[in-house]
Amino acid sequence: MADSKTSDGDVEEQAFNCIDEANAIINDVKAHVAEICISSKLASDATQIYLNIRTIESATCCVQVTSRGFKIVSSQYDTVDADKRMAAKLHIDEVEEAAAEEDEEIFETPYALLDKISPRYVESFGNQLCQQLRQLQQMRTEFLEEEEEEEEEEEEEEDD
Repeated sequence: MADSKTSDGDVEEQAFNCIDEANAIINDVKAHVAEICISSKLASDATQIYLNIRTIESATCCVQVTSRGFKIVSSQYDTVDADKRMAAKLHIDEVEEAAAEEDEEIFETPYALLDKISPRYVESFGNQLCQQLRQLQQMRTEFLEEEEEEEEEEEEEEDD
């Protein structure tokens, strides 16, 4: 998902193509949410982008996407809650910063995030998976039927 960048020996947030990443996420999960889009009001850069999500249950949230993962930053669209903003602006020493990071939940995938905030996401995803498996089974059945017909035709030609 990302390329590493270093500066003066310090490892910085990994850079990734925000827009491409966000569009891939949107395409992956759009069938399982009521709405998902890139925030038009919160600034994106090379290390982060914000998505507005409304679940099937109509719960809304704003999610920050970085190379670290997915973090809910507000229960409202286009918003970062004040306490999250303040924590980002404060220069906290490393021990306090590590403790603060443990308090915030960062999800590795959009699926893990949706699994946590939307019970009907799991149902929707499962239904889609079942439908795809049925389609695959149907294709396999049709293929086997065609193969059997071809074998029967070959046997008839040999008998003649």
